[in-house]
Amino acid sequence: MIDLSGPAVTPEERDLLAEGRVAGVCLFGRNVRDRYQVADYVAELRALAGDDLVVAIDQEGGGVVRLFDVPVPPAAMALGAADDPELTRAVARAAARGLRAVGVNLDFAPVADVNSNPANPVIADRSFGADPELVSRHVAAFVTGLQEEDVGATLKHFPGHGDTDVDSHLALPTVARPLAALRRVELPPFVAGIAAGAAAVMSAHIVVPALDPSLPCTLSRAALRGLLREELGFDGVIVTDALDMRAISERWPAPVAAVMSLAAGADLPLTLGPVEEHRAALDAIEAALDDGRLARDEVAASVGRLSRLTARFPGAPPDPDGAWRDGDEDVLAEAARRGLVVTGEPTRFAPGATVVLAARPEVTASAASQVRVRPAEPLARALEARGVSVRRLDPTALPADLGGALAGADALVYASTTRTLPPQEELEAASRLAGAARSAGLPFVHVGLWNPYVAERVPGPSVVAFGFRDLQARAVAERLVG
Repeated sequence: MIDLSGPAVTPEERDLLAEGRVAGVCLFGRNVRDRYQVADYVAELRALAGDDLVVAIDQEGGGVVRLFDVPVPPAAMALGAADDPELTRAVARAAARGLRAVGVNLDFAPVADVNSNPANPVIADRSFGADPELVSRHVAAFVTGLQEEDVGATLKHFPGHGDTDVDSHLALPTVARPLAALRRVELPPFVAGIAAGAAAVMSAHIVVPALDPSLPCTLSRAALRGLLREELGFDGVIVTDALDMRAISERWPAPVAAVMSLAAGADLPLTLGPVEEHRAALDAIEAALDDGRLARDEVAASVGRLSRLTARFPGAPPDPDGAWRDGDEDVLAEAARRGLVVTGEPTRFAPGATVVLAARPEVTASAASQVRVRPAEPLARALEARGVSVRRLDPTALPADLGGALAGADALVYASTTRTLPPQEELEAASRLAGAARSAGLPFVHVGLWNPYVAERVPGPSVVAFGFRDLQARAVAERLVG
């Protein structure tokens, strides 16, 4: 599986796809303008590479979304907070219809990781929660919903990325759990997803010494063949996480890693980069087949599994006008509302109130992408739509006279907006804001727009939304105003 460079196929990419050596394409944000362009783009990919091309996308919901003008789920942890598997299933069905409408036949979701480490820098709200049983029932529901609408589901990141404090995009994490603990905490959601019929599993670039003391699971035969295939009985497609992530690329070049992952039991190595990088990986695989480093019968079995996936989930002819169905927006809005978690007793504001909104103007979406986003803007718009006047304040640059900054306000809202826990300086600023609100006799509330664990570190009541997009922002405004 490869990636492509932009929203239009280049001549070099067109030549590669037409050669028939590539089994799949993964779409990223750089390939997307809107659903109409993506539908045309995917149709062209299949015209070049064949109708059995796997077209995948990371459309988890929450903070990990590539295509926005289709039904987009809230973060998995919001669905876990609502804890209604039928609602999770309905949300997944709506999401799948949107993906099918543009020709995508494999979603790299749901996240089956149990987020047992609140300091986890890469999973957090992407997980349904910290309880293996809760995560298991929602993983099964999400798989069922996607696949009922003819989009394959992918369980990730096997055997569990939830108890890490290192981002595998940046370095190689280790999960030092004994196998008994792994089977008790990390594996149950994968077992549940496999039982629900998940089409695919994505491997994690993590070392689990109890399985393999030296190799990350993506490259470990003990992890992929021994544990996933033989012990758990999974016979669907194993796809690797991207092989350009530093957990892999700093030790094994992509062509080497592609061969190693196939030898370990993966079916679909995912390489990212220019066409020359993809050709180098393909050449390395073919050379390894010729010299016997890869067993031909195992590679033939991988090809068979890919054929079964595309037969089960064929890429539908794109129909971008059919991406939304009556009732989809209501289901997503209900999920956003029911996914709110409230601690303490936040004061409601009256329409016409003036609220100081303290939030960073802009943050980095992730250490890997370096994309800049403005999570507090949807909340400001949602409050203003309900008749609240919003004055903005940057908590990383508070004025010396905080009392003056709050003059004339009716309430103070601190919105945490980062994927990971904020730096200590921002947490101290939030405490200072809460103190200033008390001194001025104003209600103070924290709104968690991304990482939910900030609520444990900020004084006063919180409304935790697990996300910052419009539906979550409107749900928060509905809770705060009126």
